[in-house]
Amino acid sequence: MMQTVIKPMSKPKPKLTLIKFDQANLLEGRHILIVESPESKRAVVLNSSIFLIGRHPQSSLVLTNNMVSRCHATIAWLQYEKSPQQTNCSYWIIDGKGKHKRSRNGILVNGNKTSLHRLKSGDLVEIGETIKITYNYIPYNTETHEFLEYCEVEKPQQKTKNKNLSYKDTIILNSDEI
Repeated sequence: MMQTVIKPMSKPKPKLTLIKFDQANLLEGRHILIVESPESKRAVVLNSSIFLIGRHPQSSLVLTNNMVSRCHATIAWLQYEKSPQQTNCSYWIIDGKGKHKRSRNGILVNGNKTSLHRLKSGDLVEIGETIKITYNYIPYNTETHEFLEYCEVEKPQQKTKNKNLSYKDTIILNSDEI
């Protein structure tokens, strides 16, 4: 007698589509990375569809560390479709440039090695042994309005010890450094 083996149906993978991050998204709130390394602690605002992290000088966030690949990670604004009726958009972090171009040392998100992760406020991304990046989402509402408006105003250039910082970065100084 021949037996029939029935394999359980695997869950269909959600469909991810890169979409444009536009002005309407900024009206909802701000996506901020707090980047901590031995050299500095800084805040970086995510405001584009693709944000590259790596040693390459043209990366959105340049990290000069031996453990960091030229293109170590990509943060992308993706539409996430569970079903045709259920979609939403959020930032996702991808190891390297994707499936066939991963970084040499990988990324950890909340202590787990991963190649793809949907970012949620409070997530901790570790690159190498010394770089920690915390993702935060600050919704635009009456409580955060004043803070977000302050962030939008152009600030005069601060004097810092490190002259090689990108104009895209905001330095967070400890009180003993002021």
